[in-house]
Amino acid sequence: MKGQHRRLETIERIIRENQIQSFETILGKLDCSSITLRRDIKAIAGITSYTHRGKYITLADIPVFNENGIWFYKTVGFTKFKNSLDLIVSIINNAKEGITKEEIEDILRIKISKQIQILLSQNRLHRVKLGAKYCYLSEELAKNKERQMQLLDIDIEDYYDKKVKLTDLIAVLKAVLTEYKIDMNNLKKLIKKYSLDVPIKKVEQLIVKYDLSLKKSLSSSERSKNKISK
Repeated sequence: MKGQHRRLETIERIIRENQIQSFETILGKLDCSSITLRRDIKAIAGITSYTHRGKYITLADIPVFNENGIWFYKTVGFTKFKNSLDLIVSIINNAKEGITKEEIEDILRIKISKQIQILLSQNRLHRVKLGAKYCYLSEELAKNKERQMQLLDIDIEDYYDKKVKLTDLIAVLKAVLTEYKIDMNNLKKLIKKYSLDVPIKKVEQLIVKYDLSLKKSLSSSERSKNKISK
């Protein structure tokens, strides 16, 4: 027990010398196995970095975590959460207007493709397609469909307005007004029918935004009147 106590004191001293220390450096200064060292680090409540593949260790009383629960020592990142998965979920839940993968990566300073796939397999993420990217939503926002539309509407417009020709958008609106029955499930048929180069999501967004899906079917007499007036 005395030997273990001295070893724990040595580990703490080595880490405090530079605030953080690599696992390999600590191991090189001790006469023990890597398994024993990992057990000792746990015993002193050491924190493993979520960056650099968990290469660095710090002590629980050293970091001053920011609002995201992150502390950086130069380029090395540590978190108050159990792991990077819990950290990512927390960041998403704190994003009141949704957040993209790229924005999360900017905060964490690491790539998170693998973590995203793991979280998706665990059904821990809520997301919507925004152009070519996904926007990740907090649990609160994911439950509020109306709020989702309000928050994402401008972003969808900004993205698609750069991708879609104005003439095609006008053609879509003409097509919608011409059709006497609008069915959200037939958007693809509508676009194919008029040979329009417009993403389905954009058409859907326009129809929802302007309540075009609520258009009532015209009676045969009304359609006849429309044809005559044309």
